Amino acid sequence: MAARRSWIYESVRGASVARSRMTTTRYWVMLSSFVAVALILLGMHLHSSTRLPPLYSKTGKVKPPPPYPDTSVVLAEGELREWVPPEMDALVHGVRASDGIRRDPKYKLEKFPYSPMDNPPHDDGHQRPWLGAVICSAWDLKRRMLIRYTWMKLYKDVPMDQRFVISNPGPRWMDIIRQENRTYGDLIVLDHLQEDDFTANTVKTIEFYRWLVEKSPRKYEFVTKMDTDLWVNARGYYDRQILPRLEAQAGNTTLVSTVDYTVIGQFYYDSYHKTSFPHGAIYTVTWDIVQLLPVLQDKFHVIAGEDVTMAWLLMRGKQKVNMAVLNEQEKFEFDQKDTRRGEDGPWARTGTDVTSPWHALAGKEALAIHMLKKDDEWLMVASVFDKNGLIDAPTTESHEFRDDNDKPGYPRPHYTAIPDSFWETDKDGRLLCNGVWKLEAGVGRDMKKTDDK
Repeated sequence: MAARRSWIYESVRGASVARSRMTTTRYWVMLSSFVAVALILLGMHLHSSTRLPPLYSKTGKVKPPPPYPDTSVVLAEGELREWVPPEMDALVHGVRASDGIRRDPKYKLEKFPYSPMDNPPHDDGHQRPWLGAVICSAWDLKRRMLIRYTWMKLYKDVPMDQRFVISNPGPRWMDIIRQENRTYGDLIVLDHLQEDDFTANTVKTIEFYRWLVEKSPRKYEFVTKMDTDLWVNARGYYDRQILPRLEAQAGNTTLVSTVDYTVIGQFYYDSYHKTSFPHGAIYTVTWDIVQLLPVLQDKFHVIAGEDVTMAWLLMRGKQKVNMAVLNEQEKFEFDQKDTRRGEDGPWARTGTDVTSPWHALAGKEALAIHMLKKDDEWLMVASVFDKNGLIDAPTTESHEFRDDNDKPGYPRPHYTAIPDSFWETDKDGRLLCNGVWKLEAGVGRDMKKTDDK
């Protein structure tokens, strides 16, 4: 009996010791884990205090800039306000500008090799006073082919040089891009820039202007920058926007611009950055602006969205420019929800709102159609243009939406949100916005000429 009690006692005692050992081990494991987590969190805090977050991190809610401009300043009669950009860290597609400029290069930037065309076309000797340049990713070869064989081919007879502007494609793509240029000869390669979204949406356009000034074999009277998801009716654009601002020099047929410091585009307003500017999908500038902006960038080093950058540089440089506005029928965002029910075409239903910047195709005024990101939508729009421009729309009495459960919203143009304090009247009686943008004579804040009202 005593032996049995001894065995039970030793067993209970052994179990107790084992549990004690397990408890001690569990305690030290938990304590070590806690200390490790604490050290990691402390390290992350110290790291974040000395370094900005990664390039593509989302910033979440960011405080907007202070009220702008300072309306407490009392101006004398006829005196214009001194405009400077808002003091803020600009957002570029949800990324802080200060974040983007600190990113590390993803690959070595090697010089793009000389790659002339294998079979260059015959030079007909005709002047081409207009350059149309599509800003695109080096790797988006598919979209370049789509553009080459649609509007670029359709409007080859328009006196316009057609180019694509890409950044350094990186070593793996270098030979492919070189062969592409030897075939088509239409690439401008900014090989000192990394190819990424941040570069494309900030400095790429100005660096393209710098390339034109320093390396282009030709000087152009007008330079149009456009996106890859924008269809341009180049025939209509030239006839209605470029040609009326050209004239032949005395004694020869060379065409020169009759305007200086002029921008043609859709007027836009960004309420976050509190800045007005031509919408970046497409705008055209005179050669003097092409020359000026790289100089201002070297002086002021502005990093923001490419269209905001232009506005802020012009503000800092105290340079006014003439703003020739494209209306919402000439340049708009394509909204397939506004197309006709039962039809496979880009035409708007009867009753569409062409005063909105978002709608389907209506009328004969279309020059630039944006937001054609899907190939099917691109080809749908391409099908209704020929070498003379936009064809006539088939007649319809239908007011029906493509989908009653997904109707277009018809938002108002962004310029309608420009604050009253942004508008001034310049000495010549023309409206001036942000101290930079001078509307054409007779054009009001609704972007219509007085005699059209």
